[in-house]
Amino acid sequence: MRKAMISAAALLILAGCETPPPSHYDYPPAYTPPPPQTIYTPYRAPARPPPEVVVHNVKPIGAGVLTAQKVEAYTDTEEAELRAALRGSGAVVGRHGNDLLINMKSDTLFETGTAAFAGRANEVFVSVAYVVRKYDSTQLQVNGYTDTSGSPEHNQQLSQARASAIAKALTDDGVDTHRILARGFGEKGLKIPTGGNVSEPRNRRIEIRITPRMAT
Repeated sequence: MRKAMISAAALLILAGCETPPPSHYDYPPAYTPPPPQTIYTPYRAPARPPPEVVVHNVKPIGAGVLTAQKVEAYTDTEEAELRAALRGSGAVVGRHGNDLLINMKSDTLFETGTAAFAGRANEVFVSVAYVVRKYDSTQLQVNGYTDTSGSPEHNQQLSQARASAIAKALTDDGVDTHRILARGFGEKGLKIPTGGNVSEPRNRRIEIRITPRMAT
């Protein structure tokens, strides 16, 4: 009897030492990879090919002379391309009938009192040449103007030298020299009428007139 009681007590003690089995198991959560990171890079405009490469890649779209039925659409597309090419340059593209007129301030293009290019002048004329090379059914007249400060003789010579420098820049960048006429007008054709010996920046300007060649 005593042995039976001892055995029962031992079984109770052992039962008390055992940990009851868990009612559920806590599995670790399934591995979820982190979302991919979005990498933002600043926009950079594509590099423009150098002029000597562009010259060979531009395909002219003119056909010598234009008919009355085609000239308006032709001028529309050339005007749109010139506006896009010269955006932000300070040059203003206008239109008179089917003629296009590019107006530029001489003070931003030339060193004071000279025909030497200044600032971004070369970039501006590269952009003009890039477009007008394609639209080869046109003639270009580069006109130079001054204000009335200085002598009329000096102003005439300076305006001609500046017009000729621009014509040369365009031909150097692939525009047919036979399409371009450079003319200096000096004090003639003032945009803002003034008296003599007056410094007026708006009168110191360059105008490039682009005229379609029409079939007769």
